[in-house]
Amino acid sequence: MNTATPGERGPAHRARDTTRWDIQGLRAFAVLAVVVYHLWPHALRGGFVGVDVFFVISGFLITGLLLREQVATGTIHLGRFWSRRAKRLLPAAFLTILTTGAAVLVAVPSALWGQYGRELIASTVYLQNWELAANSVDYLASADDPSPFQHFWSLSVEEQFYIVLPLLLIGLAVAVRGRLSTLTTARLLLGAVVVLSLVWSIVQTSTNPGVAYFSTGTRAWEFALGGLAATVHLPEVRTEVARRVRMILTSVGAVALVLSLFVIGAETPFPGIAALLPVAGATLVVLFGGRTVFESIGALGPVAFTGRISYALYLWHWPLVVILPIMLGRPLDWATSTSVLLVSVGLAAVTTIWFEEPVRFSTWLRDLRPRGVVALGVICTFTVVTLGASTLTAVYVQEVHAEGATEQLTKRLATERAQDDESCIGAAARISSADPCVDPALADTRIPAPAAAEDDDANRPECWNGTFRTCVLGKATGWSKHLIVIGDSHSNALLGAYEKIADDNGWRIDMAGIGGCYLTTAQQNSVNAGALRGCNAWKHAAIDYVRAHRDADALVVTHSATQMPVSLPAGASRDIATRNGLVDAWEQAAGDELPVIAIRDNPVPRPDVIACVSKMSGPTNASCDRPRSEALAQTDSSIEAVRAFKAAGGRAGVIDLTDYYCTERTCPAVIGGVLVYRDTTHITATWATSLEPYLARGLQKQLTALGR
Repeated sequence: MNTATPGERGPAHRARDTTRWDIQGLRAFAVLAVVVYHLWPHALRGGFVGVDVFFVISGFLITGLLLREQVATGTIHLGRFWSRRAKRLLPAAFLTILTTGAAVLVAVPSALWGQYGRELIASTVYLQNWELAANSVDYLASADDPSPFQHFWSLSVEEQFYIVLPLLLIGLAVAVRGRLSTLTTARLLLGAVVVLSLVWSIVQTSTNPGVAYFSTGTRAWEFALGGLAATVHLPEVRTEVARRVRMILTSVGAVALVLSLFVIGAETPFPGIAALLPVAGATLVVLFGGRTVFESIGALGPVAFTGRISYALYLWHWPLVVILPIMLGRPLDWATSTSVLLVSVGLAAVTTIWFEEPVRFSTWLRDLRPRGVVALGVICTFTVVTLGASTLTAVYVQEVHAEGATEQLTKRLATERAQDDESCIGAAARISSADPCVDPALADTRIPAPAAAEDDDANRPECWNGTFRTCVLGKATGWSKHLIVIGDSHSNALLGAYEKIADDNGWRIDMAGIGGCYLTTAQQNSVNAGALRGCNAWKHAAIDYVRAHRDADALVVTHSATQMPVSLPAGASRDIATRNGLVDAWEQAAGDELPVIAIRDNPVPRPDVIACVSKMSGPTNASCDRPRSEALAQTDSSIEAVRAFKAAGGRAGVIDLTDYYCTERTCPAVIGGVLVYRDTTHITATWATSLEPYLARGLQKQLTALGR
């Protein structure tokens, strides 16, 4: 059915023989902004807005293409449209994914294969933005390092736009059944998307920024605004005044784009309202830039060529940014960053000229019917996904082996304890003592395997809630001691040890934990306002719970020294502010009735500790250890808070287990055959199990000293 009204004009900028060189220049600007930002983030702090520019360009060009067909024929041939998109996007994308996947298998430690394999698959099926959004709200997964496939999130958003937009245009046209013109219908649709999506983007950016950044719903307005520009018909420029107006409006857009590179930064809540600057700027350029000096700029050889290879350049640069530092064992410096830029341009040129364009414009592919293109796309997708599945299979095999080895090591540890035999497993190695325990049989043991370290966690949902709730470890009735354990993820990392202590001693331990939030009245820095409100509510409920259970034997507290640190009052040091927040919370919760036992936080390993250990073969060496001065660089203020709390009349003590983690000089990554850390900050459950007798001894000692 033809829904175009008689004499209806199509969208602006109908296809013509000449190229929109201003848009080609805009592509060059966008890709260079992103690439320079990734290589030299301090030089171009807002370069990531180049992605938003690409969204506007896609919205403008694709909407114009669809509407021209709909106005001319009354419908949109979905198969033909989607097959054209597949021919344009899939060859270079699949080549990049396959090559990057092979490089991961060759050059990247196996500990990263699980994350990279999942993201390879998500990128291949264009769901990478939702994979990253899901991880951004997972407190533990948020510690994941960027993968070489992460940049496919923006391409995933674009692909989802290509799927949904034509369906909406067709559906709305059927719904109005000729009562409105095609362009009017499209403008209403796109206008509604702009308003609703922008509002949602602003709300989500303030409450859930991790999801907001990657969500299709918070980015849809950027495509829609570009699409609205495609529905505007601009008359031919016939007067000098009209020419100047176009030039001024295009210049305003260009200035907005340049400003966005410097006034927007990593600390700016984004996308939200801040994204209006680059998006509005790009929209002005695509709407008014034709037939202006900006077309002359875009037609310049280097600019036009950069625009031509922009897609391939975007695809290739990021895998090099991620994988090269892993291969070199150090961050990129100026020289290596420059090399990455040059190699990326070379790869992009070769890919575009000798692969992407020949494939895209080949006679056999051009003559292939849409069904054939779909079939070919499915075969290629299956082939690429198989690579990702193979990495996940390899990781699974490692995890199965690691699980069995960990179980055997744990049984051996329990047997040696029961028989009073000296054990050197894990913390029992006593690395800081004058006479450390050394077992040659553990020299080449590293349990759990690095690939399985992430899942070596004894924490469980009933002890880990956004809404304050305790779980009971040990005896629910008839206990000999009653402890309340409250803290963040570093506290809950010891859950397995607490449970064994409770079972072995006939104690009851009420445990409650929440990500990044602990028992303090100090305001903590948070990822977003919603998380901060939730944290504050949790802390208030925790204080109320402890106050109502002051008949317990002790309140045990632990917190991370590095995650969600406290906000600093004017003129205060972080250590003092942290100490004061702890003391105030303990006074409110425990008062002078309930003793407080503070456990000093675990040391912080080197950021690449898991990847580093996964490279080891043979006996464990010190290459992945961290100097003690760096591992304990940020104090958790527990010792200072205990002193202050006692000075104010409270009863408190400290358990410092650092000597089991560190020698006088270093804090090893592997101790007594046990991998200490499962990520950049949390300890493994296997290590916590080995630490249990020393934690139990510390608790018994403090309870006795505190008269309990």
